[in-house]
Amino acid sequence: MKFTQHSALGLAMVFTFVGSGFALDWKTETLNITAAPFQQEISVNFEFSNHGAKPVTIREIETSCSCVRADSDRKIYDPASSGTITAKFAVGDRGGLYERTLTVITDENAAPARLMLRVEVPDVAFVAPRSVSWQSAGDPGEKIVEIRSLQGLEIVFSKAESTSNTFSARLEMVEPGRLYRLHIKPDATSHVDSAAIRIYGREKSGHDVLLSAYASIH
Repeated sequence: MKFTQHSALGLAMVFTFVGSGFALDWKTETLNITAAPFQQEISVNFEFSNHGAKPVTIREIETSCSCVRADSDRKIYDPASSGTITAKFAVGDRGGLYERTLTVITDENAAPARLMLRVEVPDVAFVAPRSVSWQSAGDPGEKIVEIRSLQGLEIVFSKAESTSNTFSARLEMVEPGRLYRLHIKPDATSHVDSAAIRIYGREKSGHDVLLSAYASIH
């Protein structure tokens, strides 16, 4: 499994319930979850109770993304009974900030209950600067990008490849598993071009890591 430059050390998850006047009363309206490094899936439970005077049937739970699966522990909830909706988010190779919605449709006359899912996946390594550039017809001198593993992780980077032949990329190890320098140089600046520099590594736990830096001539 490969992780992009935003692969997860921590994953912040926020579910917010919107609406009032429903028979189903949610025990917790907002959940904050932090994932372990390289965790592939997060599972959270929403507990609720039926405070109404009649049974409530959950007909469907819709999600706005295939990366989220959600289901209830049963379909019909009698008055004064409690239940759970389990939501599972597939972290996979995702990185950055994501917002997704879950819509809980019941047999009540009120509008469906809506849950907002906000997921933030921090980087496992920092790339700075993320992009470098050259002026057209300017000096084609080498520029350096620093790659530093997140505290507590040891990532050995072994290869850097450019998506364009215009740019060469070379890795320099400064501190094994912790700090590397990426040397990027265009062969010339006579024409406009751009490229992604793919940086391949492996964390000591065996997880593959894929980062990207960017180069351009403009």
